[in-house]
Amino acid sequence: MRTLVGAERMAVTEGWAPGDRLHLFNVGPRHAGVELTFCAEGRPPLGPYRTVVPAQRHQALSLEELAGPAVLSPAISYAVVIVADVDVLVDLTRDTHEASRRTAA
Repeated sequence: MRTLVGAERMAVTEGWAPGDRLHLFNVGPRHAGVELTFCAEGRPPLGPYRTVVPAQRHQALSLEELAGPAVLSPAISYAVVIVADVDVLVDLTRDTHEASRRTAA
């Protein structure tokens, strides 16, 4: 996957639901207010969903945790726009078990 380093605005364009997790890392001394907006082709944007990542902490989130399990079909890719009020690191990871179930279907 890809790690986006130290930015307040970024986008991840490789998402698939379910099974993806966004890892938000706040290495700074202040709490980070973060907004996530999910976009999929042919569907209206979802969000913004808001979360706070405490100073010098990590938070892992999935689309299912933020918006519910039936938001996007597993066959649809999505992008997520991340806006934070301080620099954060973002990493997208994929559950390989979920990915193999998608390709087998």
